Amino acid sequence: MALIGVRRLLSPPVFEDEAVAHQALVLHVILWALVAVPPLYVAMTALVAPWHTGRALVEGAFGEAANVALLWMLRRGKVALASGLQVVAFFSFFTVLAALGNGVRSPAYMLGYATTIAVAGALLGGRGAFAATAAAVIAGGLFVARGAPPLTEFDPDVDLFVLGVSVILFPVSALVQNLASRAVRQALGRARASETRYRELVAELEAKNAELESFTYTVSHDLKSPLFTLRGFIGYMERDVAAGNSERLRADIARIADAADKMRRLLDDLLEISRIGRFVNPPQDVAFEVIAREAVELVRGGLDARGVAVRIAPGLPMVRGDRSRLVQLVQNLVDNAAKFMGEQEQPQIDIGLRARGRLSTFYVRDNGVGIAPRHQERVFRLFEKLDPGSDGTGVGLALVRRIVELHGGRVWVESAGDGSGATFCFTLPVRGESN
Repeated sequence: MALIGVRRLLSPPVFEDEAVAHQALVLHVILWALVAVPPLYVAMTALVAPWHTGRALVEGAFGEAANVALLWMLRRGKVALASGLQVVAFFSFFTVLAALGNGVRSPAYMLGYATTIAVAGALLGGRGAFAATAAAVIAGGLFVARGAPPLTEFDPDVDLFVLGVSVILFPVSALVQNLASRAVRQALGRARASETRYRELVAELEAKNAELESFTYTVSHDLKSPLFTLRGFIGYMERDVAAGNSERLRADIARIADAADKMRRLLDDLLEISRIGRFVNPPQDVAFEVIAREAVELVRGGLDARGVAVRIAPGLPMVRGDRSRLVQLVQNLVDNAAKFMGEQEQPQIDIGLRARGRLSTFYVRDNGVGIAPRHQERVFRLFEKLDPGSDGTGVGLALVRRIVELHGGRVWVESAGDGSGATFCFTLPVRGESN
């Protein structure tokens, strides 16, 4: 348990935004490196100047408290604020050292400010690096203008030379650091993109495997049913032939024919499902209104027999895809809606557009029996029939989902339940639109 807690503490916080995640990772590494500095400082002071150990302990405790506070802010998601404070802390620390030491000739000036610029670039980007550069050059100018440092004689030529070098060196350092930091961010971005894509592929593969397992079970179960019927009534036929009961024999033959027809329909639907993984024809642009009218005409006989009125909204946008598949999509939705009108006296189906965008949302709405919320995902499964006595094999909505996914969209149903009708929504790519 303790090991898990330590591992969690040492792990960098994770954020969805790539830039924030990179910034948090860099600050996390810097802060944990700085956590080791105060103990080392106190230990070195105790060895070299033991009379200053008390002061070193106070200074070390202050530094450690600052590190812990910034780590706490980082864990709370205040990455930008913690990064800015860390850069200010570096700059302030090296400014104090340079002011108390040899000014621009102090190692705290050249090395310390160079370190600050690098940290600012890594945490705050190019603007942060160049802001730290400007601050370092201004501080150097103030050191030179102040005159003689406390620990050495004033030599304006040396100080001006060092200042001149820093005016060139610091911007170059900022530029190099900015380029390096950008390259690292891009590499991390590519790595995260690859990892995300890998996870998506794994999730997709797992979903496909689960679907295949369900498919195999369902096919096995549903194909066995007519086979059992065939076998059972063949036995009845044998007995009826032996008994000379021609009337029963004709009934047995009719049942066998029905079972054979059901198996044929199941096999035809399975064949159709297997073909949905690819386009039948090259993608083309076609008005969705044309697709809807063509689909309605294909099921016109069933609609007229049930007295179902269909309204197609005018001005539907152009969609891009396999025209024959898209017609099949709408045809299945309209046919499904017509089958489940129940006792509706004025059955009606509406086809229209809900939202326009790169992937526009279309709908097929009916005023039929509706679908209970607990069944709204189940209806898209292969061979699933909420009403076992209804026509068909339960493949229509599974085909709908396959066709929509083939075009890069998704499909879902909205219904308040029994008697409230149902609205099947689906997204399709639309020509010349953007989200």
